[in-house]
Amino acid sequence: MNTPVFRTPSRWTWGTLTLAAALVGCGGGDDPSPAASLSGVAAVGAPIANGAITVQCAGGSALNTTTSTTGAWQVSFAGQTLPCAVQVRGGTISGSANAVPYHSIAVSLGTVNVTPLTDLIVAQLAGANPQTWFGSPVFTNVNAGAVQTALGNVASGLGIASTLGTVNPITARFKAEPDDSMDKLLEALSKAQVNTSTTYAMLLNAALKGAFTEFPGFGAAFTAAHHALNATPSPSPSPSPSPTGSLTIEVTASGIAAPAVSLTGIPRPANQSEFCSDLSNDRTFTDLGAAGTLTINSCSFANNVGQVSATLSTSGFSIPYSVRYTYN
Repeated sequence: MNTPVFRTPSRWTWGTLTLAAALVGCGGGDDPSPAASLSGVAAVGAPIANGAITVQCAGGSALNTTTSTTGAWQVSFAGQTLPCAVQVRGGTISGSANAVPYHSIAVSLGTVNVTPLTDLIVAQLAGANPQTWFGSPVFTNVNAGAVQTALGNVASGLGIASTLGTVNPITARFKAEPDDSMDKLLEALSKAQVNTSTTYAMLLNAALKGAFTEFPGFGAAFTAAHHALNATPSPSPSPSPSPTGSLTIEVTASGIAAPAVSLTGIPRPANQSEFCSDLSNDRTFTDLGAAGTLTINSCSFANNVGQVSATLSTSGFSIPYSVRYTYN
């Protein structure tokens, strides 16, 4: 870039695609209290509100409760013996009735979330439909190692292991809110199903059989959806020179639009050459390209609006990106 203005489109705008959202196993969820309890969140990318929670353990009577409007739930241990199976039925999701029962597994006290991801883990662990297995659960071979293996099989089978990282969907404390990192993983799972025409029943059947070869593009669709949900601006390295103004950034990945980002104090590029010339050297492309090959298809700037189109090719699957920059 020939002037400080030259860096602005690259550092501020392509930074919206940065993949640095921390996939940590804590999201500020409700603390499990008292200590001798099981608690967690029932969610699918939105909370399952007023869902019926049933907990069946290797020993002791069944435990029952209802999820709150945020999907949070908790039961106190009183004579039960681990491990335990958890089910959520009914309730509502964003005002609509929840028709799918979801399951989870607990090998220790503390956080036990109930989500589509945990349901797939139970299917892989049990080798059966979770709802059928829950009717008469057998815990003979259920232990921490077996659960971790089932998680790994589901993650690698669907091609989502690199995006999940070290996150354990069962024990990660989180809130079913749009800004929560764990919640975004659940949203990405749902969006990937839509974008690959994959039903949840198909995923469940693959999980219990351990046969995921029928979903070769699912991992790429999941990654694209997750990238779009985590698109955020990078911090400015230095104050912007005059003339200053405002900038609105709209990012779409694989047809999924991220929330628009508005920035102030951003100078408008003088021309198309200034806007486009530094894009191929931006470190954000290196980050995105780590998953495959990133190609800039087009770049234009006119009437205070910049348009950039790019494609990420990975594992035989193409993920289209488009970004619109409106300077005011």
